[in-house]
Amino acid sequence: MRRVRRFTIAIIAMMAALWPPGEAGAQAAGIVEPPRAEFWGAWAVAMPIDSGTLAVDYEPPMRLGGTPLESRAHQLLSVEAGAGLGIDLGVNVFFNSVVGVQGAYTATSANLSGTNGTYDTFLRYISLPPPGYQPLESTYEQSAPWAPTAGTLGYRSLAVGGVVRWRTAADRIGGTIAAGVDIDWFTGELESVGYTQFILGGHSTLFPVTHRVRVRPSKDERSFGPYVGGDVHVAITERVAVMAGVRVRLTSGGTKTIQVVELVDPGENPWVPEVAEVAAALDGQPLELPGTRWSTLVGVKLFLR
Repeated sequence: MRRVRRFTIAIIAMMAALWPPGEAGAQAAGIVEPPRAEFWGAWAVAMPIDSGTLAVDYEPPMRLGGTPLESRAHQLLSVEAGAGLGIDLGVNVFFNSVVGVQGAYTATSANLSGTNGTYDTFLRYISLPPPGYQPLESTYEQSAPWAPTAGTLGYRSLAVGGVVRWRTAADRIGGTIAAGVDIDWFTGELESVGYTQFILGGHSTLFPVTHRVRVRPSKDERSFGPYVGGDVHVAITERVAVMAGVRVRLTSGGTKTIQVVELVDPGENPWVPEVAEVAAALDGQPLELPGTRWSTLVGVKLFLR
């Protein structure tokens, strides 16, 4: 919210600085040459994400003795993101009165939620219990309820493409239509994912120890896709206009992967694993984020003639 307030104050200050007296009357006196460039800053609202999932499958380690024969853990987390709020900044540079190039950057963030099912663990192992210390095959299996998903999901987008513009004869109302390539990536953190260790204690007693892990979308992943967009503006002065628009990425959703951030509860259970060990098991698990990416924009344009 502080970032949004600072952004709002900056826009108001720019509008006040670029509002020379008498410009509106001069604009009404006749058609002016179209600007060479347009800069804008806008509030952005991104589409919610429904039916997202994080599927986790790995082999929990067995420590302090015993011979694991089969070890597995599975859970399916529901990942729902509300409408993302943020900013959109961009520029159009024109070669002539109609055609130009566009660059735009969008950054939004949304809260995560989701009701989850069970966290399932299974182990089949051989131990040497007293008093005979003879090999004994045993199994352990559990399905435990899991807490709802929480966290934030940030969306970042860099759009580069071509743009055409239109305007009315009085040059007060105009707009653009654009298309090109969109590069996007996700940020934020999500919790929590389960991580289990099977500890074989004294008298071959098995202790399953589960920790909760905070993860994030992989920082190294970028995806490319086509986009289209457009806006309409109404001039306030020769250099300032209010605008509203939309930008749509034409490809729908996709699969990202996760990276481990840290343990949520390192002090709640004994036998705390190293973060590197947890990352080796959980990094790369698939995060499905379906749906078409689009943002609606409301803000201010500045014209450079």
